[in-house]
Amino acid sequence: MIRVEDHGEVTFFRLARRLAGWPIYWTGAYLVDGLLVDCGPPATARELVRALEGRRVEALVATHHHEDHMGASARLRAARGLELHVHPAGVPLVEGGFMQEGYRRLAWGRPPRVRARPLADVVETAALRFEVVPTPGHSPDHVCLFERERGWLFTGDLFLAERLRYLREDEDLGAMIASLDRVCALPATCVFCAHRGPVRGGLDALRRKRYRLVDLRERVRELLASGLGEREVTRRAVGREGFLTVYSRGRFSARNFVRAARRSS
Repeated sequence: MIRVEDHGEVTFFRLARRLAGWPIYWTGAYLVDGLLVDCGPPATARELVRALEGRRVEALVATHHHEDHMGASARLRAARGLELHVHPAGVPLVEGGFMQEGYRRLAWGRPPRVRARPLADVVETAALRFEVVPTPGHSPDHVCLFERERGWLFTGDLFLAERLRYLREDEDLGAMIASLDRVCALPATCVFCAHRGPVRGGLDALRRKRYRLVDLRERVRELLASGLGEREVTRRAVGREGFLTVYSRGRFSARNFVRAARRSS
């Protein structure tokens, strides 16, 4: 399913696969001055291509290689001749394939293998200039796009929420905090999240997320140093596990915060 939202010069395409008539998990794509930032999952690729008919689309950038951000790229290449651009570290992943757990395949569909070009330091459109800001943590190839004159910051999956309850098992907490430090230093006035749309008070929300992650990391370390096990530390510092932990077989869980904090510098 798809919902189209206009936010001035920026159009947000809110996308989700239906299961029994209900959306499983919303994600999205942004169209701004002919640049498509992310393109959603394979499961909604046909709907996105139809929604883009009659609109000017000249370039495609994925903030990272995950299937819910580059999944429509093969259809967009066939229908509109668009070449996918990703961080250099993401090129071999979208071209050669990457591991996709069953819970992700159910939510998004099987990702295509597609040719890609490495992102440069800047992406220019007819009227805008986007700085490519490396922001690893959620994935090694994650980037944000910042248009300095407008103050627009497209954050991919860097924001998601101020308070996260779960973490992927492969996320790097230290790198995520460093990436939040990097974007919080930018003079951003509008923050666009790939899953939530425009974020109210975006820069302050990013700062609050950063502070909470730092505090959580320190709390976890203190509890681990006291001799408590991972399960008890998770309960005290993060909270109880929920449906998503069961659904993902633990690959997306509260306990992963504890493990990530243990690894984090």
